[in-house]
Amino acid sequence: MQKPGYNSRTAEKFVIRLPDGMRKAIEDLAVANRSSMNTEMVLALEAHLENQTRQKLLLDALQAQVSDAKLPARERPQQQAEVDYIDGLKSGNL
Repeated sequence: MQKPGYNSRTAEKFVIRLPDGMRKAIEDLAVANRSSMNTEMVLALEAHLENQTRQKLLLDALQAQVSDAKLPARERPQQQAEVDYIDGLKSGNL
């Protein structure tokens, strides 16, 4: 994961407080993947940020489709599943 010209001693640092048991879970994952705890945490953060960007793009696209419809989506039975999905994404239940 090390990039050319990368120096971990000069890289930005951030102290974080982990919930009970999380440090051990990260350590176990790092051992299983033969990597460092730092690498596993950075990969997890990168994946989370990428998913947030992707989720926003999907929500924006779906919202645009719903907004462009002549009838409100809730009045069209075939669109109810899409509305429920968007509502679930917005509320964090999916």
